[in-house]
Amino acid sequence: MIRRQIAADYVVDPYSGVECENMGDSGEALLAASRHEVRAHLEQVLASPHFRHSRRCSALLRYAVEQSLDNQGEFIKERTLGQAVFDREPGYDTNQDAVVRNAAAEVRKRLAQYYQEAGPAANGLRIELPLGTYVPEFRTAVLPVTPKVDPPAARYTPWLILALGIATVVSLAGWLATAARNSARRPVTELEQFWAPVLAADSPVQICVGQSRMGYYPDRSPDDMTDPKATVLLSSLVPLRDRFLWYGDAVAMAHISGYLAAHDKPYRLRGSQVTRYAELQGNPVVLIGAFNNDWTIRLTQDLRFSLVNSGPTIRGVRDRERDEDLTWRVTRGPQGWVTDEDYALVTRIADPRTGRTVISAGGIAMYGTLAAGDFLTRPEQFREALREAPRDWARKNIQVVLETKVADGTPSPPHVLAAHFW
Repeated sequence: MIRRQIAADYVVDPYSGVECENMGDSGEALLAASRHEVRAHLEQVLASPHFRHSRRCSALLRYAVEQSLDNQGEFIKERTLGQAVFDREPGYDTNQDAVVRNAAAEVRKRLAQYYQEAGPAANGLRIELPLGTYVPEFRTAVLPVTPKVDPPAARYTPWLILALGIATVVSLAGWLATAARNSARRPVTELEQFWAPVLAADSPVQICVGQSRMGYYPDRSPDDMTDPKATVLLSSLVPLRDRFLWYGDAVAMAHISGYLAAHDKPYRLRGSQVTRYAELQGNPVVLIGAFNNDWTIRLTQDLRFSLVNSGPTIRGVRDRERDEDLTWRVTRGPQGWVTDEDYALVTRIADPRTGRTVISAGGIAMYGTLAAGDFLTRPEQFREALREAPRDWARKNIQVVLETKVADGTPSPPHVLAAHFW
């Protein structure tokens, strides 16, 4: 929201390169005049060719701006936008229905195109929708003012030359200061610090996704498909392990690969059943899945937190420092590993065996893996793990234990149970 500052900071507008006053600081009263200016500028933006032909982008941007101007920015959440703008049901599954995320990405692109083509607006305003949030930010450009200089008399020529020299030096100093501000990056989020070793690597990321250990299909059908008692020989069954993914693993893979793509990091996708050890050497690696991914189990088996089988019907996360029965566990029921809660383990480690950074995200059941994928791609969720982190946590190995509640097949946002840094 636009707020008056006592000592304004300045940023560089990402679209036009113009120096802008950062009007996003909290703690000051929102000005009525500023609301009027923002609304007028919003109408200019929505009337442009970039928005007037897209009803959903215009609707999302208008709703987000109006809510922010009414001091209700904290209520601009994905589910709220889905209901208010796109007529979704109150309990709709945001993990399966990405209408808000897709529309927000399109709004960001259209805003960038608008400011790139329009240049500095008459009132100097900018509307931005930063990544990772649906709360818009508003900035005002500080446009340069050229002073008027009266034509000097001929007898003042030496003084004019001196004045012009001083002005040149001052202008050069101002240009250097502006260039320094232009080169400064926006603040790096904690999540970006977590991913930094992977994003900075000089080779593509190897994403290794868990695959099913169960499931078979017949390589040929019974001769009489109409006979309900027809059987299939066991010898004719072919394993499915290299042909499909669990739902939670697939969603986590989509979230993580999307995060890497948004940061221009190339990656490769492979199933755990067909990934050789040699493929994990020399590359940063992301392991998705737990009990269906041997590489995840191997990576964590000697660490403080590990994923373990405790008999045929119990799986959990073990804490070696507690040395007791599994506190975080899931019991297999008649419907399989389906419960009202699930747990996940996220690990980032500089693995001496592969020579590169390895990140693993695996749940006891598929909902835990799905929640881990959310945790690794949403800055506001990841930040919870750093409540008691050391100051140099970004350079350490990390493990985080997560919990997610499951209702009607929908997992809640993950909650951090424990974190370990070493």
